[in-house]
Amino acid sequence: MNIKTILAFALGPIATAGLGLLTVPAIAWIFPPADVGRLNIVQIAVSFGVLLFNLGLDRAYVREYHEWTDRGALLKACFVPGFVLLLLAVVITLPYDRVITTWLFGLDHVVYYWVLVACVVVSFVSRFLSLILRMQDRGIAFSMSQILPKIILLIAVGVLVLPIFSRSFGQLEVAYLASLLSVLFLYSWNTWREWSPALRATVSRTQISGLISYGVPLIFAGVAYWGLDATSTLALRSLSTLPELAVYSVSMSFAGVGVVFQTIFTVLWAPLVYKWVAHGVDMKRVDHIAQQALAVVCAIWVLSGTFSWLTDFILPARYVQVKYLMLCCIGEPLLYTLSEVTCVGIGITRRSMLSLWSTLVALAVNVGASVWLVPKHGAAGAVVANAIAFLVFFIARTEASAYVWRPFPRARLYVFVVIAVALSIATLLLGPDAPVHFSFVWMAMLPLVFWYFRAEWTVMYRSLHAAIRSEGWLLAPGRGPDVLP
Repeated sequence: MNIKTILAFALGPIATAGLGLLTVPAIAWIFPPADVGRLNIVQIAVSFGVLLFNLGLDRAYVREYHEWTDRGALLKACFVPGFVLLLLAVVITLPYDRVITTWLFGLDHVVYYWVLVACVVVSFVSRFLSLILRMQDRGIAFSMSQILPKIILLIAVGVLVLPIFSRSFGQLEVAYLASLLSVLFLYSWNTWREWSPALRATVSRTQISGLISYGVPLIFAGVAYWGLDATSTLALRSLSTLPELAVYSVSMSFAGVGVVFQTIFTVLWAPLVYKWVAHGVDMKRVDHIAQQALAVVCAIWVLSGTFSWLTDFILPARYVQVKYLMLCCIGEPLLYTLSEVTCVGIGITRRSMLSLWSTLVALAVNVGASVWLVPKHGAAGAVVANAIAFLVFFIARTEASAYVWRPFPRARLYVFVVIAVALSIATLLLGPDAPVHFSFVWMAMLPLVFWYFRAEWTVMYRSLHAAIRSEGWLLAPGRGPDVLP
């Protein structure tokens, strides 16, 4: 994968994070906290529905893409079982739609549940169409499909400001559905040459059974990670209030810079490392990559702490806590990304059960800490529980990898991530009453991070410079403007 392709895939997460800095404050200003919390429940439910009903066949599609000659048949074989199961689940829930609506949203309007069902169905279809673009390395189309829903949602929220609208949760939920439909339309348009043959393709039960046997075991790991990710939302909905859930939701949204790093890195890392394995590359280079990833993680964390006070200028006063909470929230994507490097030995040795057990241990920690902290501390307790759980998740995956693969240096990794998590929790607990503004403490860490990791920054700069020159984007020394290296 060359640098142009990397930048094409990076465009989506970066632009999405930038648009999120506009969309989240807009929703926070226009809608009451309870409705912001309900929107977070919708998003969590959609992610769970897509994860559960695709039966792991999205990953089976990626795994078999280069093995099947009839890719239309592969798409159909992967899509149909989960879609049929999803429709069956919708039929089964018909008699309980009012009960489910009340439990999820605290409102007795069944239409909210059916809009949620529509969101799940649309997202399910979009998930499989997005894989086509991903496997064809169509980075620009893939990125535009991520950017468009944010734009549509921002426009829809802007329209809802008009006096003719009552600004209810129902209108916000419909605006979210409209953003998802825009994605589906764009994916359908960009991939019609690939999905239209799937409508006429024939597949056998044997083929479908083989795909399901590969995909279904992956559901357990996926559901466990979803539980780890969603515990805070579920705990706040069950043990606290919707306004506290809104504060948590907005705080997580401002951890977007960490999500950008996670998204870009995970798209690139797995194919690269398994290519190294296949070609017999010395895997000690993973140790150097881990240190470089640690440098980036620390830099993002420290910069977020330095500038998190800016949220006070773009959010309503009722979200004043966000600048303290978001530093614990950003630990989730950053620690997950770092663990993707350090746990590579689990994938190389095909000991995937260890990854599942690592996730379950972290999930148990998150549930226990949330039950203990959320009733008394609300959103603050949820983010602390989440930060500790993801620290456990990172350490468990790293230790499992070192055990089944090979020992590698870990002390430096643990020291820095523990300091980052501890400082984030200290900022949350002491920041509001500290005699010195907390941002100055984080700012003091900046020169330390850049000095301590100076070797890693130098290597990364040289690698990036070499990659850009190899693409012909820079002039070679001593050459004229019409000559590319």
